[in-house]
Amino acid sequence: MKGFRQYISERLAIEDNPNAYTPAAWTQPRSPKDRAFERRQAQRYGGVMSRAAAAALAAAGRKTSRKVFPWMGDKNTPGWWHPQRGWFTFSHMDELNLQGQFHVTQIVKDPKRFGITTAELNRALAAEAQYLNSLGRQYYDNEGTEYPYDEDFTRAAILNGSIDLAYEVQRLAYMKGWLKVYSGGRFGGSPTLEGMNNTSIRAALREISRAPATLNSADGKVQTIRVGGARGTEAYKWISPREWQTA
Repeated sequence: MKGFRQYISERLAIEDNPNAYTPAAWTQPRSPKDRAFERRQAQRYGGVMSRAAAAALAAAGRKTSRKVFPWMGDKNTPGWWHPQRGWFTFSHMDELNLQGQFHVTQIVKDPKRFGITTAELNRALAAEAQYLNSLGRQYYDNEGTEYPYDEDFTRAAILNGSIDLAYEVQRLAYMKGWLKVYSGGRFGGSPTLEGMNNTSIRAALREISRAPATLNSADGKVQTIRVGGARGTEAYKWISPREWQTA
């Protein structure tokens, strides 16, 4: 209940300037029930909100600190590119083991990096083995023993560089938004993008268009290869800067 002096002060303030009047802050102490409720809310939601805030902060940091792929670096530098997961490059030769390293090799070596599960990879390897056997592509050892391809044998052949292309395995990465890319800078040439996700291709084209010293090749175009849902359905297109927004 307001005291007489507080009541008079408020009335006078209202009459002097009604628009500027601000009621006095409520100073009544909180009840034990209010304090208990606030503690329960903090215990229930405090951790969740803290984790959500930390995740949002980390995501913002990753977004602002992301580097641009070296599109116009050394010609034909191989790599994988994703609009959210990032990108990486690699060498075609494993100097330690003297084995060939290809785009598909990276998927089999580290499927988690691409968001691919072990079960998904195993099914793709089995499907690739079935395709190779249908072509009569069998392996013969030094003694002439014939080995048909199966899931494990196909995995080993990809890891040792005997297989450089595997549609079923690469499709896993394509379907998750990854692009198989090459740089195309020094000594002429153009960057190359290959994948199934049009959103990823457009995002990569935007990055190329905004990168410094972009497209110093003779034709000033980017080669895009859109992979279809079956073998042999690739669509090749050379895209110039004026076409990037509608690619």
